[in-house]
Order: sequence, then structure tokens, then C-alpha cells
Amino acid sequence: MTKTINQKQKISNGVKWLILVSDAPFLTEFLGKFAQELVKQGEDCLVVFNSKIAEYKRKQFFPKDAKFISKVDWCVENYNPNQKEFSNLSWKELFPIFDRYKALNFSYENSFSMLSQAFQFFEFIFKTEAVDVAVSEPPADFFHLIARNFCKKGNILYLGFGSSRFKNRIDVYDQESTCSNYEKTFKELKTADLSKEEKDFAKDFTNNFITHKQLPSYMKFIKTDFSQTEIAGHYIKKAKESYSLLRKYSKNRKRFKDFDYESETIFKNSFFSPFKMERRKFKILSDRKFFESYKKSENFFLFPLHYQSEASTSVYATYYCDQLNTINNIAFSLPFPYKLYVKEHPAAVGMRQKDYYKKLKEIPNVVLISPYENVQEIVKDSSGVITLTSTVGLEAALSGKLVYVLGNVFYSYHPMCRTPKNFEELKTQLENDTAKSQNEHEQDVANLEEINIRFIISYFRNTIEGSIAASSFGEDINNYGLIYQALKEIKK
Repeated sequence: MTKTINQKQKISNGVKWLILVSDAPFLTEFLGKFAQELVKQGEDCLVVFNSKIAEYKRKQFFPKDAKFISKVDWCVENYNPNQKEFSNLSWKELFPIFDRYKALNFSYENSFSMLSQAFQFFEFIFKTEAVDVAVSEPPADFFHLIARNFCKKGNILYLGFGSSRFKNRIDVYDQESTCSNYEKTFKELKTADLSKEEKDFAKDFTNNFITHKQLPSYMKFIKTDFSQTEIAGHYIKKAKESYSLLRKYSKNRKRFKDFDYESETIFKNSFFSPFKMERRKFKILSDRKFFESYKKSENFFLFPLHYQSEASTSVYATYYCDQLNTINNIAFSLPFPYKLYVKEHPAAVGMRQKDYYKKLKEIPNVVLISPYENVQEIVKDSSGVITLTSTVGLEAALSGKLVYVLGNVFYSYHPMCRTPKNFEELKTQLENDTAKSQNEHEQDVANLEEINIRFIISYFRNTIEGSIAASSFGEDINNYGLIYQALKEIKK
């Protein structure tokens, strides 16, 4: 099924594409091959590298005919530490790397410099380069966030690529955490407009998704059972891959380090990563004592813990990403005598401090559930799910459970989702929903199948055919010519 919504052409021939490259895995190979298609189509292609290691490691994927600019090199030559005007820049742009890059020094002076450097660099780019469209990942740190801010100011399209929940389909976000056409399409779409093929596809996808027959693509990369041989093999391989890059960077590190937070983080972490993996291996065993087996209860809500740190929390749920504090506030917002079941994320096992779990278990109505318990069963038995941006929220909404979304996530337009603006509003919504009669609950889900069909198709129609992972692993199934044409049809 490949039907998509017809949209007016927004991107015309002869445009300049700005491609933002960091050291993030998978996506760069995809962007490199897409850039080759742009050059083939006669388009202008400007490739900007966030760090020297990203440049050393990723430049090979891009066509030689593209124009390359290093943010680090530009800052070394041009950064003005005395600039005081920063338009609408805020400290929030710094938060994702403050939350993620613990190896960096976040003094006021260093933090000021990092933000100021990126701001001045993109101010230069958007003044001197006639950029028509920028492409990268959905904003994950201030490199992307500041670039996107300049795009918004100049009415320039910023497109963020990500792997969709559909096999061999790509999400293309024109907003920070979603595609603006998802909800618009859902509201305009009538069941009568859908073909039998689309309806069958939506039903099958929904069933497979909520029964876990079809898991999100990232789940296959999650592994928590490590043997000593695997750990040793992994880091020997990483050392071989990274040695020449780190050696090349270290030769000029004195010149670059004040302007290259990404390379500095990679450089510093390279020495400690094997020890962190060893420590995690033993923590996985010792942390088991904190988890309880799932026991069915009549009155509970589920909160799925997020893996941290990543954009799903630090960007899309900035003010809630202190999950310990958030869980405390949720727990004391619940109607009496409801409990809050907190389920650990499978990828986060062995990653949190012991005090984290101890403090969770001190909250009187919190029950800490093992990450290995059946989430489908827990969702089914729950009174609803409270989440930041978790995929479990999507599963619950498709299952007909109420979902209270505190962050910004693409599926929040599903009618089973609530989007409280604060904890007091969450408390009111929970009280109103738990006070409903059985008949009122049944009315809420009376048209669930029809709602789910329209929801799935509104999402599917606004994805494009392709696979980001396929550009890096095995046979590349992507038709970059078709991807190029699909992007040219995107309506701003």
C-alpha cells in the first residue's frame, strides 16, 4: 500500500539544500546518499559538520561536488566572544547536551561560549547562503535547535528524518516533534474515503502493534545480556574504528577543543566506555532486587520509564525529564486509592543509580515493575497510561486506554490522548475520568476501530517510502530519486 496525500509542490528546482551532520549513527549514510541524488538532480548542496570527528568520519559519504563547511573551523577563525545579541535564543537550547554529555564542563562561561558559537555560526550561514530547505534529524541538541530557529525566522523549511513505526517508511517532521499534516489529515479524513486495502492494512497494523508481533525498529538494537567475550569484542572493534579518528583529532585538539563539544565528548568517553559497560553488566544483576513482579490490581495507572538521556525526554519533554520528580508529582496527583505502576525501560536496565530506585519505592503508592514483564497485559489491566512520549502511550491509545501525554509526541492527536499542561490539570483530568460510569467509558471507545483506522492512515499517508537503516546495513533498498521527489512535494 503506497497511497499518499496529494500536496502542492513547495520545493522547486534549483534550490539550495542545507544538510546538517553530527556524529549520530545510521542517518549520516542516508543523508550522504540523498546528497548524491541532489547533486545528480542539479541541486545545490551545502553540508555542515558539527564537529571535527563527524567531519573525519562522515565526509566520505557525501558527494565531492557538494559544498562543505565545518562549524568548528569557522568558529576557530571567526567567533566573537563579545557578541551580546542573540535574538530569541534561550538556555533551553543547551539543555539536551547538559542532560546528555556529562563529560563536559558546564560552567556559565563554557555554556555561554557553546551557545554563542553555534548562534554566530548559523547567523553567518543564513546570511551568506541562500538556503531554501534544511534536512537532518529531528532536533536533538542545540546544533539542530539553533539551525531550526533560524529556519523558522526566515520561513525556511526544516525537515527532520526518522524511522517510522511502519516497515520501510520514513517519518519526515516539519515541526520539532511531529509532522503538521498528521493531525490535519486525521481531521479531514472520512472513513468513506478509504479503500478496503487501507482499512485492512490499518487493522492488521494495529493488531500487530498492540500484541507486539510488530515492534518498533529500534527494539532490535536493544541488548542487555552481555558476555565478557561480547564486551571485549565490541570494544576491540570500536578501538580499531576510532583509533585513527581520535589520533587525528588529538593532533589539533588544543586548537579545536574550545569549539567542539561533540568531539570532546567522544574523545573523553572513549577512555571510560569499556569500564562503564563492565559496571553495567554487574548492576543489571544487582538491580533485580528492586523490581516487583506484576500483580493485577483494579486501581492503577501505568508510567513507563524512559531511557535517558535522549531527545524523547530532553527535547520533547524538557520540563518533565527529571523522571523521579515527575513520578513523584504524578503519584500525588492520582485519585485515592489508585496506585502508580512504574515499569523500567528494557534498554535502561543497569543504567540508573541505586538511590533512584530506592527513592521511587519510598513513594507510598508507587510500585516498581520489572522491565521484563508483559507490557501488553499491564496496559490492558490498567486504568490508563501516563507518559512523557513513550511508544507505550501509542500502544495504549490504540488499545482503547486513556493516555495522558506530558511531552510533545507525534501520536498525541489520537482521541484517546489527553494533553494536560501541568500537574494540577492532570489531577483534574484523572479525577473526571475515574469518576465516569461504565457506560461513559464504553461510549469513549465505541468507535475505536474506525478511529484507529483513520489515525493509522493519517500517519501512514504522511510518511515516505524508504528505510534509514537500509543505507547502513545490508542491501540498500532505497530509491533516492523517489525520496527526492517525495520531499519536493511536501507542503510547508
